Amino acid sequence: MSDFSIDYILHRAGDRYVGTNASIGIVQRMKLEEQHRRQQQALKAYHSTVAAEMVNIANIGVMDATMSGFSHEPLPQIPMFDWLHYTRYHPPRLPRNLRQPPVKRTPGRLPRIPFTPSQLEALENAYRTSNYLSAEEANQLAETLELTNTRVKIWFQNRRARERREKRERDESYESTISSNASSPEPHSDFMV
Repeated sequence: MSDFSIDYILHRAGDRYVGTNASIGIVQRMKLEEQHRRQQQALKAYHSTVAAEMVNIANIGVMDATMSGFSHEPLPQIPMFDWLHYTRYHPPRLPRNLRQPPVKRTPGRLPRIPFTPSQLEALENAYRTSNYLSAEEANQLAETLELTNTRVKIWFQNRRARERREKRERDESYESTISSNASSPEPHSDFMV
């Protein structure tokens, strides 16, 4: 039977907590007193360890006059459990298998291969000639640069998009300059000539 079942909660859970210490059997009371005595001894041992550390620190003189810090190892502390700090947004760091590199791309997708400077120069020259390529021109340029025609087409699409973006940014900066000049007061004289 589970400790959380209705029957256990209603009938048996209270068996351990019936009455006061006077009504607890002599054996149970002795166990509680022994447990209490052990806890008191552990607490005294902890306090004596702390006191001894403080004496060592004072004798060695590692504490400065302002009591701002210690250059000694930290005093014993109550153990903290790491799992208390883990949340959904701060999960534990688990060891990673060293043989498997981290996967950074979609499976089945090839890694990105950047264009060489000579390829970029040839693509830019072709773009200056014409912003759009025919299928034949794209195939021919791809063959001379040792690229796929898909890469050439995508490069031209991206280059056109970049040009539109740069033009839009230039226009916006020009308009903001004009509007800021229009909103600034013009110098005028207070007297008439």
